[in-house]
Amino acid sequence: MVKRAALFLLTCAAAAVSSAAAPPPPPVYPGDLPRTLDGYALPVLYSRYSFWIEGQKGAVIDAIMAEPAELPGYRRQFAALISFKLHSDYGHVQSGDISSHCRIVSETAVDRSDCRFLFRSVTIPAAAIAPNSPIGRFLRESFDPAAVVASLKANGIAPDANMWRADGHEMFGALALPGELLRDNAKVETVDSHACPAMARALEAIEGQALPQRIDIPLIGEDRSVPPPQPHAAQREDKLTFVAEGGSMTVTGWRSLQPLLGPVYATADACMSGRLMAG
Repeated sequence: MVKRAALFLLTCAAAAVSSAAAPPPPPVYPGDLPRTLDGYALPVLYSRYSFWIEGQKGAVIDAIMAEPAELPGYRRQFAALISFKLHSDYGHVQSGDISSHCRIVSETAVDRSDCRFLFRSVTIPAAAIAPNSPIGRFLRESFDPAAVVASLKANGIAPDANMWRADGHEMFGALALPGELLRDNAKVETVDSHACPAMARALEAIEGQALPQRIDIPLIGEDRSVPPPQPHAAQREDKLTFVAEGGSMTVTGWRSLQPLLGPVYATADACMSGRLMAG
């Protein structure tokens, strides 16, 4: 079952370009386990295993996001207006979208004068490096040094190999899979524009605006330099779908859509956390 929480947790939502941060710390290696086995450094494998578990969150988040967002008595219209994915050192850690819904008046018709926008965010906040969290306990209980080393040998991964570049499924595929546990610890958080009119106003402020970016195709003409992401900072991929001359258009950007979408995320965050009263 997916847990639903009242608090919106959009990490780094207000800043598409975050300042440099420290890498996440490794998990504490259990003192009752050996530190080496057949030449393999087990604390390194344990740390790599924690990252591999965290890396499975993305597929679970995608599966939840694939389930339609619903408002009772309202029917979803069109594709999601806005969607995003947040990435960290662990991989894909959060997704969200904003969909439009209009009141149902018949099996085929809706009242377009009574429509709402629904913001939805999916995270799995329980962390493998937290020993007392459900995922931290799973890390400790499922880590089997003998099984991991056997998999490494079977896949030709030597003790002196770079374990951070080795394929995670080849290393840990013989261990218990965390998918069901991750699903059970997912949080789906929503905010309805009916209760958060400030979010609706932020969306309305985008209406009629133009995208100012100049098209620069790599290797054609003079290429502009693109600043690299800050080390270990969360990076958000945004998508904006709208109607332009000639039909529907979807624009994807890592930083370029922040001026347009930042206020929308900020109002949704404020409403979900109770900092912004309805009205």
